[in-house]
Amino acid sequence: MAADIKERQKTALDAYKQATSSAGKIDKNKFKVNITQYPSDLQTADNLKHYVLFNINIRGKSKFNSDNILFETKRNPNSANLTKDQLSSNSIKTAAVAAGAVAAGTAVGVAVSSLVSGAAKVAGKTGAAVDSFAQKAGTVAGVAGGAVIGTAMANSDLLKKDTTYRISDAIALHVDGPPTVKYSMNYANKELGTLLGALSGGVLDNIKGLGGEAGAAMGASLAKLPGAMGAADVASAMSAASGTSLNPFKETVFESVDFRSFAFKYKFFPKNKTESDAVYNIINTFKFHMHPDMSDGKFFFIYPSEFDITYYFGDDENGYFHKFATCALESMDVSYGGDQFSSFRDGSPTEINMSLTFRELEILTKKMITEGY
Repeated sequence: MAADIKERQKTALDAYKQATSSAGKIDKNKFKVNITQYPSDLQTADNLKHYVLFNINIRGKSKFNSDNILFETKRNPNSANLTKDQLSSNSIKTAAVAAGAVAAGTAVGVAVSSLVSGAAKVAGKTGAAVDSFAQKAGTVAGVAGGAVIGTAMANSDLLKKDTTYRISDAIALHVDGPPTVKYSMNYANKELGTLLGALSGGVLDNIKGLGGEAGAAMGASLAKLPGAMGAADVASAMSAASGTSLNPFKETVFESVDFRSFAFKYKFFPKNKTESDAVYNIINTFKFHMHPDMSDGKFFFIYPSEFDITYYFGDDENGYFHKFATCALESMDVSYGGDQFSSFRDGSPTEINMSLTFRELEILTKKMITEGY
């Protein structure tokens, strides 16, 4: 019986992943996907077959988890980022706890030492013996405080592994502008230096040629080193007299990949009460999931939800556009009523404008590009 239930759960999970993750058809009735969409005839009207599906991944530590949690989500293993399992590995956690305990212990020690010294001064007691006692008291308190705080950190549920879970709620919106994507790399100009350039052909060969150009270059370069007698004047004089300037052997060095960001802009013109309610549900859902939770003691923020975004055409994912890595909703702007404010008889605006900016959480690699990102 248990095996049968497990198999049925696996089948349902595979079906939902196929329906809403990255490929396959959407059938929200069959797979129980609760999609809020705008406009109401999305997917059915000939001019509204292009749309974007926003799936939501809520944090495992969120207080707002509910029965609509479906499965745990993972980072793309081909990204340049650490996986969630790697980020929460015992070695990283142990190092973080140790560093936190040391920092906390130091702070406690300084505080106790200051309090003891202050109390002694109020009592009119000063001198080396008092200072020594205050320092020892601070050391003892720091060690004890660090141990207590380190244990608390190690046992805290809030500092345990972070997880995200796909929920069945999703949002589908029409494509309101041309899909665009920007790929950006970071390069920097670095100077390898004349000495390294002189030795680049092989140390032995360049030593043999010190009497020629390589030797002159190395001598001029050495004249610029800190500590050389009159370094600045010698180097400048040599350059002016010879009409030459040392080649710094500059190279363009690759440094990093930028996270991609995506902007979506929508104009909502609800035609009826159903569409008006859908728009407000969409706005509130984005607004809710982009914000963090607070821990019970208000000492920690719990990360906001994440989003998996997919372009669709009709019932199928549109493979002609780029894929999205998991994103965070970075900013959201909403304006009600249009340029000239107007509303329906029930007070709901006739026009609502919404702008969303998402930032990817994974760094792309060649392998991910071959997957369509």
